[in-house]
Amino acid sequence: MEEAGNDMTTVLCTLFEGHYHHGVAALGNSLMAAGYTGQLWAGYRGELPAWATQCAGFDPATGQLHLRGGFTICFVALDTSLHFNYYKPTFMRSVLQAHAPQARAVAYFDPDVVVNCAWRDIDIWFDGGIAMVEDVNWSLPQRHPKRLMWSRWFTPHGHPPVRSLCRCYNAGFVGVPREFMAFLDTWETLCQLVWSHNDQLNHIKAGMAPSLFHSTDQDAMNYALMRHDMPLNTAGPEAMDFTPGGYYLSHAIDTPKPWAGRHLEQALRGRPPSAATRAYYRHAAGPIQTHSAATLAWRRMSLAIAAALGRCFRRG
Repeated sequence: MEEAGNDMTTVLCTLFEGHYHHGVAALGNSLMAAGYTGQLWAGYRGELPAWATQCAGFDPATGQLHLRGGFTICFVALDTSLHFNYYKPTFMRSVLQAHAPQARAVAYFDPDVVVNCAWRDIDIWFDGGIAMVEDVNWSLPQRHPKRLMWSRWFTPHGHPPVRSLCRCYNAGFVGVPREFMAFLDTWETLCQLVWSHNDQLNHIKAGMAPSLFHSTDQDAMNYALMRHDMPLNTAGPEAMDFTPGGYYLSHAIDTPKPWAGRHLEQALRGRPPSAATRAYYRHAAGPIQTHSAATLAWRRMSLAIAAALGRCFRRG
């Protein structure tokens, strides 16, 4: 297999605004450490962070930040009022159609994800199927009440299921080969329906856990998988460090996010540093730097103390 990036066979994308730029920087650092040499298309709202615009490798004419080893972050200003969770399939499709028409696949990463392994071990994930990772609550049997509710609601809207599944997948990492772009079209349509059903609320979560659409884009994505019989290339929840034993990705799904600090405070409340928080700080020092050396030194020391406290105090 050819190395990813040499002929732009696989391109990556993410979406961010506000303080999530710290996560984009760590994601970029982790990709460089992994040996990825292609493009990361970063859709954003607001102002670009100083670490990008003040870098010698930034081209203001193109919005591209050229970094070591051929790795490039391509910033794309977006004009949408939608919560970015609903916008994922739209942006992925635009990357394949407009920004990287030569790519064989596009992979979306949430801006609170970092890569833990060599890129060659991930690139195979996009061969012949849609790449997915099982969610924290990964079990969602074929006749689970949520699936029955989704089918009952979507079918009159013209979207009956065509297959049954028994796993729930996380929307923080999705890889789609070009030949399966129809999945992105379906996911986008279902996101629009979910957004309308939830009274156009732009929140990650809506209602309570048993609600028809609680995880918004993720619920839409999991039902979109039921609308197609495309092959799925999947890994278990450990692949995002949701459970022990993983080595592919780390996904910091909790709040506050790792870059916010407060590790000692959280440990005293019974929440020791997660594997994803520790992974973030493994990649926070550079080449892209968003924290000062003093801040990083303090954060790493506080992480070590918080981890020690976590062995004594843990929330039940």
